[in-house]
Amino acid sequence: MNYQLLQERIENLKRRPDANQRVIDALYKWLLKSDVGQRERLNPCQVARDCFMDLSQTVTACLQGVKQGIFDLNWDIRCPHCDMVCGENHDLSQAAGVGGCPMCNIEFETDFSQRVEVTFSLSQDIEQSPTNATCAPPAALKPKFQMAVSQGETNYAVDYLNPGKYRYCCAITLAKGIMVVEGAPTDKLQEIKLTQLQSGDFDTKQITCAPGKIKIELTNSSESLSGLYLHEDELPSELTPEQLPPRVSGLQIIHLPAYQRLFGDQVLSERERIKISSVTVMFTDITGSTSMYEKLGDVKAYNIVRDHFEILFGAIEHHGGTVLKTIGDAVMASFISSEAAIKAAVNALNDFQDYNQNRPEDEQVKVKIGIHRGSTVLVNLNNRLDYFGSTVNKAARIQGVSQSWEISLSEEVYNQEVLVTALKASGKWSVTKHEVDLKGIEGKQAVYSLGFYAKAY
Repeated sequence: MNYQLLQERIENLKRRPDANQRVIDALYKWLLKSDVGQRERLNPCQVARDCFMDLSQTVTACLQGVKQGIFDLNWDIRCPHCDMVCGENHDLSQAAGVGGCPMCNIEFETDFSQRVEVTFSLSQDIEQSPTNATCAPPAALKPKFQMAVSQGETNYAVDYLNPGKYRYCCAITLAKGIMVVEGAPTDKLQEIKLTQLQSGDFDTKQITCAPGKIKIELTNSSESLSGLYLHEDELPSELTPEQLPPRVSGLQIIHLPAYQRLFGDQVLSERERIKISSVTVMFTDITGSTSMYEKLGDVKAYNIVRDHFEILFGAIEHHGGTVLKTIGDAVMASFISSEAAIKAAVNALNDFQDYNQNRPEDEQVKVKIGIHRGSTVLVNLNNRLDYFGSTVNKAARIQGVSQSWEISLSEEVYNQEVLVTALKASGKWSVTKHEVDLKGIEGKQAVYSLGFYAKAY
């Protein structure tokens, strides 16, 4: 590592007007103490945990570090079954909606919220990474053992294997093979020798042995770093986030204000689409805005609308949301969780109440809000990230049937959020259920409206 260059760029980072000195100092100390494997794919969740720091502040410092030439930003595509890094991109425009895992020999649909991980690597002029992207096997694979072997060295592992079919592989070189354990058990130690070849393969791709104790020895004859782990050949069903180490997803990072400020120009290619398995979408609109323009005139009404945007954007950002676009007076935003979306909506309505105090009726802002959660597709629309799909349509339709001072929720949001119950218990909000027709959506839909007074359609 070029320690002098790292120190120089850290000092430059600390001179930024938006720099958090405490977080940057902690990040620098972590880098100095870390090993090359940790730095190769820096996980902000690990850094935040090790340094007792806020995750969003840690990610923000890393994003700023990319701009200062300290880090490279990585969009890593991970296999849903073995969690291997199957694709590495340094710009979102390179990301694809379909991925493939060479270890599992499968093709899969990329999920921006679960299979795209954002990591950071030190810039190549500070430290050159000698290997491909690596990853430790998740516990769900039930690995029997794992080891790393530097070039020219040999390492081994000893374990007892029951009858079955196993896979041995290296996530660095992509070498792999199959081991079949069958026949009568033996008390004799069985010794197996493997060699990592320069071609990227092991010298032996098929091994048969008896149930019992085995010693597997790996010699790395050519690669700068090789490894080996052994697990049962049967792939688990798709891994859930709870089965994996904490990590920053692609969906999480695009909701960070720092990312929007620093990398908001990074978008997908025009023809690419990436699935998001679950996200909360909010639509808002001003009620009576046409009448306000007619009564107040364009200039005065426009200034009030701008005030409305400022209040709304502030509430959305404060609660971890991101504004996707405005459509006239309407706003479309998204959130990682429905709880955050409800909190932002409540925050905004309280702020609008304060704004309206001592203002004539014609100059008051009255807003209605609709919130829905579901799967969407991430797209590039007019060189901006946007969502497409039925979840977006339903959120917009729910906002359409809402009324002034109401936050209308889909059944999917209402059923999963205890926050609604807490608001109800506060006595400040009423909750009314309606069965309504939503344009373009078949059948009656349940909509739950939170308001200061119970309202009926």
